[in-house]
Amino acid sequence: SIPGVEADRVNGQITVRIPGDILFSSGKIGLKKSARSTLDKIAGIIRSDYSEKTIRIAGYTDSDPIRKSKWADNLELSLQRAAAVHRYLQKQGVNPKQLYAAGHGQWKPRETKAKSRRVELVVVLDE
Repeated sequence: SIPGVEADRVNGQITVRIPGDILFSSGKIGLKKSARSTLDKIAGIIRSDYSEKTIRIAGYTDSDPIRKSKWADNLELSLQRAAAVHRYLQKQGVNPKQLYAAGHGQWKPRETKAKSRRVELVVVLDE
């Protein structure tokens, strides 16, 4: 188990939810230094247990409008955050051919704004 990270297995896929606050500062796409240990552990698990599986990296935001950053909107921010995780996992030896990044912006919220800000890694088991 990785601190702060939730995982569940439903309908032929494993979803790993990483809170946005673990990975990024508000409105930013650069990974926090503290995020690296979390992603290093995840990269190790992917390399050892899921090296043949497709991994979808999905970024999500809360519904607050973008005001004070260079991002056009929440969709762009969510895409850039998913891409940042993709690039980091690739640097950690995960095969980029098994990864793809997607952005969902604010359109798939969770119970709170804090939970809505997240990156999910979905391991597709049944292909």
